[in-house]
Amino acid sequence: MTQETTHAETHGAAVSGSTGLYLIFTVTAAFVAAMASGLSLVLAIAPWAMFMGWIAYFTRKPSPVEGLRTYVCVVIGLSLGAISTLAVALLAPMLGALALPAVVFVTGSVVIFTRGLPWLNNLLGYFIGLVTFFAAHLEPTLATISELAVATGLGSLAGWVAQIIESRTRRAVRA
Repeated sequence: MTQETTHAETHGAAVSGSTGLYLIFTVTAAFVAAMASGLSLVLAIAPWAMFMGWIAYFTRKPSPVEGLRTYVCVVIGLSLGAISTLAVALLAPMLGALALPAVVFVTGSVVIFTRGLPWLNNLLGYFIGLVTFFAAHLEPTLATISELAVATGLGSLAGWVAQIIESRTRRAVRA
């Protein structure tokens, strides 16, 4: 099996050229996305942040274990974003314009260091968490981290649901 085949199968390409399955997988993923975005609105959390969790879920080969590991990386990234925001505010009076580059250097070093960790080495997960925190433009509080963790968790769960439906459908078709 080639890398392209593995990537294509993992991300919903048609099985054995079956256009029907391809369309079913497309509609299923779109339906799950629609339901997750609707639930985001009901829960009063940002749908865009939910989709950040969906994106994070698919940064590794989709599986419950990898999805959970990635989610933990995202939440750590959210926390690092809050800490970084506080650190810039604390250092700005002393370092002025150098506060941001200094904090980015330290935060980036911490994140890149994690590539050596056996279970929590998803750099994209950490950076998705950081970007999600900064894009939210919210205060660096535990409540903010919790809110964004719920949103990205919902997205990760939705990604898993879409993937598990597709995976089970593929097994049923092959059987």
